[in-house]
Amino acid sequence: MDLADRSVDLWTRCSGNTSLLQPLWDSLRLHYGDYLRSPLFPIVLTVLSYFTLCLPFLACDIIGDRWAWIQQFKIQPSRRPTATTLLHCAGITLYNHVFLVLPASVAQWVWRPPVDLPDEAPTMLELVAGVTGNLLLFDFQYFIWHLLHHRIRWLYVTFHAIHHNYSSPFALATQCLGGWELVTVGFWTTLNPIILRCHLLTTWTFMVLHVYVSIEDHCGYDFPWSTSRLVPFGIYGGPSKHDMHHQKPNTNFAPHFSHWDKIFGTHAEFIISPAVK
Repeated sequence: MDLADRSVDLWTRCSGNTSLLQPLWDSLRLHYGDYLRSPLFPIVLTVLSYFTLCLPFLACDIIGDRWAWIQQFKIQPSRRPTATTLLHCAGITLYNHVFLVLPASVAQWVWRPPVDLPDEAPTMLELVAGVTGNLLLFDFQYFIWHLLHHRIRWLYVTFHAIHHNYSSPFALATQCLGGWELVTVGFWTTLNPIILRCHLLTTWTFMVLHVYVSIEDHCGYDFPWSTSRLVPFGIYGGPSKHDMHHQKPNTNFAPHFSHWDKIFGTHAEFIISPAVK
């Protein structure tokens, strides 16, 4: 097969009926089908993803002041989480998972039947479009929710203030949330792929990526490989944008992208780490 034939075959697999992801999907269905069909799987996937993806940033918080190369990317270099703040956030996160996530997981396991796994995998274009669509939809939903919970004082004090205990965020603060906010975020993350009629593989990819970018937004570091560095034209905010929200809570309400804050006049400029300029 010459180069032209290979290019045509690759394009066909990306956009047509034969997916590059089909071998992966077939292997998953064959070897792990019983696990993947369980209503518990998406919850286990997101919880394990959260704690696993927090670990590298937690290591930066613990040893970063002894590692100059890491320290240069700290957005607020003079402020580092203490052992007390890390344990406080870890405690709240564990409490929420034991008393909210675990009961919801058991309820799903008891009430929902196992899901059917489709025979065909999504194409690469379908996966990318589905993940992007889910991120954009969640960005709009949370922007409205977030804006209201800052503008209406009762909502802020009752439900959202706990997340603003720290003006210099860090990875474990990502899910340092009140129960109402955690339930709302989980509801949208679960519902949106259904609304957009996404393939299960697309749904799971979105869930893991959404967990990662949420942690990255709170990590307190603006590394050269941050998502905002990879997405061009400043349309994605990233950790510096959300760090500014914790410094100036009436700005930068959108969790990921920048367009809603610019449209509604709540966008605040943020300083990019000099090391990545």
